[in-house]
Amino acid sequence: MPKFNLGKIQSILNQMGIDAWLFYDFRGSNDLALSILDISKDSHLTRRFFYLIPKIGDPVKIINGIEAFHLDHLPGKKLTYSNHISLSQHISDSLKGLKKISMEYSPKNAIPYVSKVDAGTIEQIKSYGVEIISSGDLISMFNAVWTKEQYEENKPVAKALTDIVDLSFSFIEENISFKKELTEYDVQKFIMNEFGKRNYFTDYPPIVGVNENSANPHYEPSEIINKPIRENDFVLIDLWAKVNKVNGVWADITWVGFVGDKVPEKYNKVFDVVAAARDKAFNLVSSQFNEGKEIRGYEVDDAAREVIVNAGYGDYFIHRTGHSITTDLHGSGAHMDNFETKDERLLLPSTSFSIEPGIYLTGDFGIRSEIDVYISEDGNVIATGGERQKEVIAIMK
Repeated sequence: MPKFNLGKIQSILNQMGIDAWLFYDFRGSNDLALSILDISKDSHLTRRFFYLIPKIGDPVKIINGIEAFHLDHLPGKKLTYSNHISLSQHISDSLKGLKKISMEYSPKNAIPYVSKVDAGTIEQIKSYGVEIISSGDLISMFNAVWTKEQYEENKPVAKALTDIVDLSFSFIEENISFKKELTEYDVQKFIMNEFGKRNYFTDYPPIVGVNENSANPHYEPSEIINKPIRENDFVLIDLWAKVNKVNGVWADITWVGFVGDKVPEKYNKVFDVVAAARDKAFNLVSSQFNEGKEIRGYEVDDAAREVIVNAGYGDYFIHRTGHSITTDLHGSGAHMDNFETKDERLLLPSTSFSIEPGIYLTGDFGIRSEIDVYISEDGNVIATGGERQKEVIAIMK
């Protein structure tokens, strides 16, 4: 997210006791490195390059002679190679005196979002006698941290998403009351129109799922594929957007409602479990920061999942509890996950993530309650976007 900052990277390396950060890419394989090094994804990268940042001193660029210009915008000494022998010699010389270096690597691929360097390259670097550790926490510190400006710009977006959910439920209520035909796609278009009014950007249209479609976490209605919305239907709305600028950060929430004036008990029962899981996860993060203690992504997932498992719905919670939020909707910081992966990355000040447990009863209905969390620079844990959902909304009430 921020522009390349050598001083910040070296400060992080010293803080974490790491001798150097070694960036590697081949043909655009390491999007994390390209982002941090301010290299466009559209760059014509056809050869290997390395960029070594020591905790003290000048960086070193190791790049093929026919593409020597790609790292010219970065500081440091340039070493060009033409064959694998000269490449190996440059790497060996540059790593002398270093014991512990960081790369985009995750032991046993535990966090695949970080594993951008192939096994052969890891073997090659280890052959020079250095220890390689994952750069996961470094990436979070550098690439997932929000600026104060980004947080201030995000606050009205987060609030607006909650308002748009309210407007969407009112849109459903009005159409059903007047006996008009209404589909998931109609509500999706309504939400997109609300985004347009506010000049918000979204990469994909929102999820509007009715009844059994709400039990599909990544359901996508379209003009061709959609279901009608009728009285006594259950509706899930998941929407995400950001200010329409490159460095805007996302807001992402999910609410549920029932097209009637009284919500059946079967929906309330499941919602109460999901909401309790959501709140337990949030409260854990808040209490850990209040006490000045570390907390990692997998621990947040454990807290939410325990509630759902104890209620007898463990087999129906089929995804992680939450994801990092940056200028990418699914960002490069810690995910709240001990299910799909075991994410051992730290939750850090000035970062954001979702908490969104769900229970999905295939063929019937699914309930997810999603909030966004921002941890301020001084460790205050904030649920953005206004009041979180406390009950299934009776849309016709």
